[in-house]
Amino acid sequence: MPYLIQPIHLKRAARECMRRSSSPGADGISWAGFRTGLCERLEELGEQLRDGTWQPGPLRASHVVAYTGKHIDTVIPTVRDRVVHRAMRRAVEPVLDVGAFAPWVSGFRRGRNRLTSLRQAAVHLTQGRTWVVDVDVQRASAGSTVEEVIGWLAGHVHDGTFLARFRTALDVLPEPIVPGVGLSPMLINLRLAQADARVRNFAAVRFADNYCLFTFSRREADEAYEALTAALATVGLVPHPGKSRIRSSAHAEDLFLIDG
Repeated sequence: MPYLIQPIHLKRAARECMRRSSSPGADGISWAGFRTGLCERLEELGEQLRDGTWQPGPLRASHVVAYTGKHIDTVIPTVRDRVVHRAMRRAVEPVLDVGAFAPWVSGFRRGRNRLTSLRQAAVHLTQGRTWVVDVDVQRASAGSTVEEVIGWLAGHVHDGTFLARFRTALDVLPEPIVPGVGLSPMLINLRLAQADARVRNFAAVRFADNYCLFTFSRREADEAYEALTAALATVGLVPHPGKSRIRSSAHAEDLFLIDG
């Protein structure tokens, strides 16, 4: 809780949010407006988070078209709530990095990106694991419940007050991992971490919601595909039918491509 409620941590979260060019929420308050009286605003926000009176503001619905052409329905919280979401991430991500996320997982993590995944993939390929189970998860953010998310988080965070505030943040959302909310990237990783634990005996690399399992033969690849499909099913997910396949050979540079 100190990392969530103390003004110094809320100020750091606000600064991180302000580095991004983003539009106002449903209340019409912009970052320029929020900066007016910032210290007083954050003091008040910290007190509300401490005593449990903080309630999220209204959401603004939005529709965006990604550069890949993909259409995405999103919601935009108020800038004040974005500060809370960022502070929550700052508080809990170090815990999840150590206790929940595997070393072969990159994307939505500090210092771990597609290049990290490519380097790890190259090691497996040079060792002769040239049969690759290449699985893109279909709608990784859809279909979870608040109870599920809090349950996954409670496996690593034991501060009941923090979990209660986290639940308050999620309860107002149309889905707990809805696109557009700052908590979503971390929660996608937390959801997939449940599946990651079930395929840890395979030579695996995951970048965001794209898995690659490396094997020596077609038979092993078929077994790996079945194991990963079963692992994803435990959190209500499936491989994307149009983007998932078993490759008989692959170059590392051809993996983890962002194609929408």
